[in-house]
Amino acid sequence: MAEGRGERGYMIEWLKGMGYSPDTRMAGAIAEWWGWYTARNDFYDYRVQRGQDYYPVHRETLMPAAAVAEEWSSLLMNERLEIGSPDESMAAVIAEHFTDFGVGRAEFVAESFALGTGALAASVSGVSGDGTMNPHADISVLAHTGAAVMPLTWTDRGCDQCAFASRVEIGGRDYDQCQAHVIAGGTYHILTRLFDTQTHKAVEAEGVIPDLDTRSPLPTFALVRPAIPNTLFAHCAMGASVFSRGISAIKATDEALTSFLVHMRVGRPKMFVQDTMIAKRTVEGPDGVKRTVYDAFGEADDIVYRVPPGEEGARSMEVVQPDLRTEENERAVSAGLKMLAFDCGLGDNYWSWDSKTGIKTATEVVSDSSMLARNMVRHQNSLEKAIVRIVRGVAGICRGVCGAPVNAEAEVSVDFDDGVITDTAADKQTMLAEIAAGVVPKWMYLVAFFKKSEEEARAMLPEAVLDPGF
Repeated sequence: MAEGRGERGYMIEWLKGMGYSPDTRMAGAIAEWWGWYTARNDFYDYRVQRGQDYYPVHRETLMPAAAVAEEWSSLLMNERLEIGSPDESMAAVIAEHFTDFGVGRAEFVAESFALGTGALAASVSGVSGDGTMNPHADISVLAHTGAAVMPLTWTDRGCDQCAFASRVEIGGRDYDQCQAHVIAGGTYHILTRLFDTQTHKAVEAEGVIPDLDTRSPLPTFALVRPAIPNTLFAHCAMGASVFSRGISAIKATDEALTSFLVHMRVGRPKMFVQDTMIAKRTVEGPDGVKRTVYDAFGEADDIVYRVPPGEEGARSMEVVQPDLRTEENERAVSAGLKMLAFDCGLGDNYWSWDSKTGIKTATEVVSDSSMLARNMVRHQNSLEKAIVRIVRGVAGICRGVCGAPVNAEAEVSVDFDDGVITDTAADKQTMLAEIAAGVVPKWMYLVAFFKKSEEEARAMLPEAVLDPGF
């Protein structure tokens, strides 16, 4: 992923010098969402005035914004995500460049959903300066998030030219890199410019091609955005954070947590002990000064308070136990989490806590709320388009740069883990019961749950030799 989140004006000037106008309107919103994602902003660390002095204050956090982004990523990007193609040449490209894509890109999707936009962009190295085909060229897919993504041209159908900022290491030295994926002469070109990390001046490095023609008309990048409307700018290639509607719920959750911890801190027992009950002795320091040392209760000294001797008959020791208000604070935290889940599309009870049964299971949550199912399908559709686009883009480079016989326009399928939406275990039991009752043929079980074709399933489970006890 791209490193650094500072000013990229020098990259923007380079892009403008080539006639492009990078869209940076979302930079302010992205910086704000980053503050909530990392729990580092003025809400969490601020100062209060007491008299003429200012004191720092820190608010505690459950990292609710990060929890939302990571939860959506875990639902979408896991080991069960499968990318495939019925075309053998395309399947070979997928096997080489997109193995373990679900787990490997989970962190990237979480950050992209948090900041509203991410991008997967192809990068090519190992090509000679004259740009001739090289079957051994190294093709990789780089991930960029937030303000590192700078759209150049776009329409309502999507972004067709874009630039990306990143930190790269070449020959043992770090550089700031800007790569622009643009269309020239009907094919995509990857324009690369390196900058010194300190002076931001343009520099050159051996092996870096300033203008690489991929010889492919297919887009060499794909924007990854949550299915959340961008209400800040109507005509914009970039998206909105998955928790953009839940800022108030984030505040409520962490305000409740802070109250909980404050009560725990100030609610420790306090012992008020008469001075006559505490052993004391006089010691002489290295400087010869004598002082009185009180020996109270060892580790409990920080909750013991000395008081002057009381009247005759008064209690010599008193313990005060403040009310921790545990139940009230637990309800407040739970209310904040419920609001957060609802505002961020996970459903009203996704993070609910039941005093008898504890946290609800995914099956119970889905059965309680259709919101999660609807929003999950919307996010899947958005993510699927991006995955298919970058897969075909890499295939196009394999064909154009490496000369591989790849059908880059072949069908590409993306299968997500729908176990959260559809209770797979329950569906299996239902179908087995229907098979036992003779309602459906047994081969359909292999089609439904083992992704076999009808022909393969019929061959494996011919009805004539199967008994009803399957």
